Amino acid sequence: MARPRTTTPKKPDDARAHRSIDALRTAILELVEDKPLEQISIKEITEAAGVSYPTFFRRFASKEELIEDIATQEVVALMSLGQSAIARRQAYDAASDMCHYIQSKRKLWAVLLNGGASSAMRKEFMRISIEISNAGPRVNPSIPLDLAVPFTTAGIFEIFAWWMRQPEDYPMENVLKLFEALVIDTVGRRRAIELI
Repeated sequence: MARPRTTTPKKPDDARAHRSIDALRTAILELVEDKPLEQISIKEITEAAGVSYPTFFRRFASKEELIEDIATQEVVALMSLGQSAIARRQAYDAASDMCHYIQSKRKLWAVLLNGGASSAMRKEFMRISIEISNAGPRVNPSIPLDLAVPFTTAGIFEIFAWWMRQPEDYPMENVLKLFEALVIDTVGRRRAIELI
């Protein structure tokens, strides 16, 4: 049985720490391409990253925390692209910006969405979507927020995860059409809904 943790992982404060974190991120993403996250040990991660075992724990409490760190970084970048276009009331542009971002990092996103990191990604999509929804005006305020956010988030996540399972040359234009039909037309179009 492992000892209880007596320290809190530190956030990076120098170039060497940033290099270690980057190496750990790269290592775990390479490892989850070959086997599920549950089967990967921290020792495997540190060996692949070329850092010491204690270095891992100076930065992260667990491999799940490392994956959540990667997921947070990527989802924040993705959603900020979408949010800026949505703020301009251009939902199709938001989808296009997000698709181009994912395509530019296709290998990473394929692993994050369909590999051992998918549950962390799903949680981050949901968490950040709730933050975004709470921060600004809503297109359809009559749809309950606690229904609209999970519905929309799940739709976006599933479209992107499905896309990453398609051949690399699958047309992005098709993904945008699916996004428009399944997400934008469903939730993003202004409509009056009178609930009883």
